[in-house]
Amino acid sequence: MAAGSITRVGFGVLPMLVLFVLLLVSLSLLSDATHNSERFGQMYSMLLLVNAAGLVFLGALVIANIIGLIRQQRMKAPGARMTSRLVVMFVILAVVPVSVVYYFSLQFLQRGIDSWFDVRIEQGLDDALDLSRAALDVRLRDVLNLTIRMAEDLSEASPATLSLTLYDHRVRSGAAELTLIGGDGRIVASSSSDLTSIIPDQPPGEIMLLMRNRRHYIGLDPVGDSGLFARALVPVLSSASDSEVYTLQAMYEVSERFSLLADGVQSAYTRYKELSYLRTPLKFSYTLTLSIVLVLSLLAAIWAAFHSARRLVAPVRDLAEATHAIAEGDYSKRLSVASDDELGFLVRSFNDMTRRLAGAREQTLRGQQQIEGQRAYLEAVLANLSSGVISMSADSVMRAINRTAGKSLGIDPRQYLGKELSLLASGHGYLKPLVDAVTRYRKQGDKSWEEEISLSGANGRQVLMCRGTVLGGKGKRAGGLVIVFDDVTTLIQAQRDAAWG
Repeated sequence: MAAGSITRVGFGVLPMLVLFVLLLVSLSLLSDATHNSERFGQMYSMLLLVNAAGLVFLGALVIANIIGLIRQQRMKAPGARMTSRLVVMFVILAVVPVSVVYYFSLQFLQRGIDSWFDVRIEQGLDDALDLSRAALDVRLRDVLNLTIRMAEDLSEASPATLSLTLYDHRVRSGAAELTLIGGDGRIVASSSSDLTSIIPDQPPGEIMLLMRNRRHYIGLDPVGDSGLFARALVPVLSSASDSEVYTLQAMYEVSERFSLLADGVQSAYTRYKELSYLRTPLKFSYTLTLSIVLVLSLLAAIWAAFHSARRLVAPVRDLAEATHAIAEGDYSKRLSVASDDELGFLVRSFNDMTRRLAGAREQTLRGQQQIEGQRAYLEAVLANLSSGVISMSADSVMRAINRTAGKSLGIDPRQYLGKELSLLASGHGYLKPLVDAVTRYRKQGDKSWEEEISLSGANGRQVLMCRGTVLGGKGKRAGGLVIVFDDVTTLIQAQRDAAWG
């Protein structure tokens, strides 16, 4: 396992929260711009670019996290595989419900926009607009016919009685103002229901040009702050051939309620046509906004998955690194306890275990030092003994041979340490009686024995007084063996010489 750890890629929680809130505000403004057709063209492109930049930044951050995690897995960093599993699990838990909500929201959105443009609603608005226009046309036609009749009456009136005649016709017709205009545009006579009005309202110049051809005019015109008026202009033809041709202008006030209703129908129809024109762009805009919200949610969820997975895996990663350090012999590794939950308990238990292992290691080292000291002492003692000593394990492997034994047997102790006793007879045939005797007593299971063994080597006959003692084993299993022998050849020869002398 590699000693590296998982690196963090990205910012902290607070900067990411600020970025997420800013993107949500931008999305809210984008949705508002979609609803408002006047602000649609002004703000939509700018807000779309802002959200796109934010999504690109989040996407780059997520991709950097993924690349970093893949690199850590290849390096076999502690906690990388667990982080990957947690990230995948969190992403699945986030993607599935969000995708389901997105799918059904998109279906409702498409059907909802289509329901706005129902054929019956459009036909109803067209009929309402046609009805209002027809009613207005009827009203204007009545006004024009009434004005024509008044013009016919005025054509028979004398110039001296024109003002009185206008007054009578205004009162009977309900007109707001009647004005008789000369061929050169001068005011010949006028009668108005507004006593504060001194100068009558004059028609625009283009209408007067029309009247020179002795044609009729009827239309709706706003007059200052007084509201909407039906303006009718009719030529007044006199019976006298040389008389001047006048123009009668009649102003009829349109009721405020009628005006409001007509404006309402026209406004609703205009709004509907705007929406109908923006039907496809609206679908695209709402779908795009919803898709941006989806992508933002997914990217934020993936980043949160990486962040949460790292926080959850951090204690486990630290434990893995500490375990690796302990496996390499570093028992001084300690972990900081960051929480009081189960992971915190695990960290505290690990620290306790580490302290105990360190203590046990120190005790073991002290024990080994004591054993080494005792072994050195024993070797020093064996080296200075006048008797030969051979120590063997339970499987007849020679563990210790002192210098006296090597000198007495004519062997190099270092050559046979760690080898079986039978190899002595293979390398030195004259030692076979010694090997056979030891083997025989081990097979018999004697715990202690003593025997005089004669060897015939290159230096002649050699007599060894051998004593063997079996060391304690576990249970019925035999332990090691210690052989102590003395070379009594000189002693026996001296005894013989004394006996023969």
